[in-house]
Amino acid sequence: MTFSTRTRYLLITAAVLTASAIQLISGYRFIIVAVAAATFLFIGYLIVYLSGSKQRAIRRRRKYDYYAGKS
Repeated sequence: MTFSTRTRYLLITAAVLTASAIQLISGYRFIIVAVAAATFLFIGYLIVYLSGSKQRAIRRRRKYDYYAGKS
């Protein structure tokens, strides 16, 4: 099963928000939760972006090959 990039971003955001809410309810300080949430969002988004870089490279190469064959 494959998820779209947008769905992956939404799943990461939902997971971080859920974890943050649980930490706030448990009594952690807001600043600690905010810094941790920002860090995990950055890392999660970076992972999703980099996981798509292989597909982008393949598409770019196919496009190049297509137009190179037209000449």
